[in-house]
Amino acid sequence: MKKWTTFIVFCAVCLVKAQTQSPTWTDEELAERLNYGLKLGLGVSTMTGGELENARPYVGPSAGFFWYTKEKKSPWGFQTGFEGNLRGSNFANSNDQLPGGGNSNYRRIGIISADVPLLLNYRMGKKSDEVYRCVQMGLLVSGIIKSTVYLGPDKLPAQHYLDSNGMSHLYRWKNLPLKPIEFAAVLGYQSRGAVAGWQAQLKVGINNMNNNFVLPYAYPVTGRGRRISTASLNFSLVF
Repeated sequence: MKKWTTFIVFCAVCLVKAQTQSPTWTDEELAERLNYGLKLGLGVSTMTGGELENARPYVGPSAGFFWYTKEKKSPWGFQTGFEGNLRGSNFANSNDQLPGGGNSNYRRIGIISADVPLLLNYRMGKKSDEVYRCVQMGLLVSGIIKSTVYLGPDKLPAQHYLDSNGMSHLYRWKNLPLKPIEFAAVLGYQSRGAVAGWQAQLKVGINNMNNNFVLPYAYPVTGRGRRISTASLNFSLVF
């Protein structure tokens, strides 16, 4: 993950410096300016609610494309797209605090999701400004493709985890008992010049994803019917 972070930071410096410095655009230039592109970034996420204990931040990559309406007289516009995200949460469940030993403690949940943002953009500045800056607000529809729990200090996936006798002691599943769709409120900021720019978004889950969530033989104990949601802060390059 350190390599991902270094790569994103390096690209951000190079691409943002590549933006032209002309103060305004002509009508002809505005007509030609692209209102779509690609995005590549990192997200810091965690899982909230009372069902899962001792949640800690998790860092994962994201990538996708976006499209927004052309600049017009009104400062309001619409933006959407499609994104793939790796998110979830780490958990600070140590060996000596819980029954079952460290090999039974859940330490991470990873979620691969396909996301569609539905955003309103409010342009900051003039229509003719060379850099398009806007505040974003709206809804994210997130579909879970894959979800996995990792156990013990080595964070091994539960589906393939073996105990000291070489036997699997957890049920096998394709996905965790989470609802397949999560809705999240989004608040963000986007700045894009002629070549590249950046975006920051806060995403907070609205609905309860708990779908009779139980991790058999894992600690802390689950199956209490409490809320499970996610929250994340994403930083992306747009180009």
